[in-house]
Amino acid sequence: MLKRPIIMDVDTGVDDTLALLLVAGSDKLDLKAITTVFGNSSVEDTTKNTLKICELLKLDVPVAAGAYRPVIDPPIDYSVAPMVDIHGRDGLGNVGNRLPEPVKTVVDMPAVDLMAKAIRESEEKVTIVATAPLTNIATFIMAYPELRSKVECIALMGGAAFGGNMGFSVEANIGHDPDAAKIVFMSDIPKYMFSLDATMGCFITDDERQAIADNGGETGVWLKDCMQQYSDIYKALGGLPGAVLHDSLPVAWLLDESVVEFTHCYVDVELKGVKTRGCTVTDLANYTGKAPNTYVSMKADREKLINMHIEAVKKFK
Repeated sequence: MLKRPIIMDVDTGVDDTLALLLVAGSDKLDLKAITTVFGNSSVEDTTKNTLKICELLKLDVPVAAGAYRPVIDPPIDYSVAPMVDIHGRDGLGNVGNRLPEPVKTVVDMPAVDLMAKAIRESEEKVTIVATAPLTNIATFIMAYPELRSKVECIALMGGAAFGGNMGFSVEANIGHDPDAAKIVFMSDIPKYMFSLDATMGCFITDDERQAIADNGGETGVWLKDCMQQYSDIYKALGGLPGAVLHDSLPVAWLLDESVVEFTHCYVDVELKGVKTRGCTVTDLANYTGKAPNTYVSMKADREKLINMHIEAVKKFK
């Protein structure tokens, strides 16, 4: 069976970890490389977390560290950033110390160069799965314009047609680097935006977390515990039954397109609004008359998504 070549661009926290579980548990994807970026934690922490998760999930692929800050905005002050309360001080639900220090190391090249190398050497077009601020992706587009045609699409977790989770109209991955997001959305590479409109329905209950533990041996138990604080926050602040697995949705779609329903429309990124900088302005009614440039997720099959995680973790029992 022909596997779909992908690159994962991550800021490994809890939900990135679950997305990587789906990759590791599938025989449909050919993971060429993983690149890291700031976001849920500093790039130093997201890179270390990524190396740990690669060893946990037996992902033997090159990893490269990328951007430590947005293109223009100041670096994030992680001493006060709210992400540390959501993902834990270590980015892994405060249980990262239960994993051994990684033996695996990063390759000796920047993330965008590894991305370019993997895409250039691939016989097939490569899908970029971005579950983090889009700084690395924007830099790649600007630095390697000749490789755009070798990118099948960018499947990005971020944005929202309605609402936000960083502000009332701004989603965090876009809000952490709006200028980079603008570059990506204005590019001619096909884009699939896995927005909060769909991902907020992708919660995992306590019973479903227990099923991951029951079906995944020690790895499953660790994954269940990794989601504990993340789940508690969503219950307390969001009124949801459990943690929301935002970053799993683009990977799940690559494995089974029926998991997500899209609408095709024009999306732009607001850069000048005082309260709306980073808003993904989604023209669902074709008010602008501009040609659609993005497939926007509007609905997801939560039960199918959760079952995919339970099946994936069985590989590690």
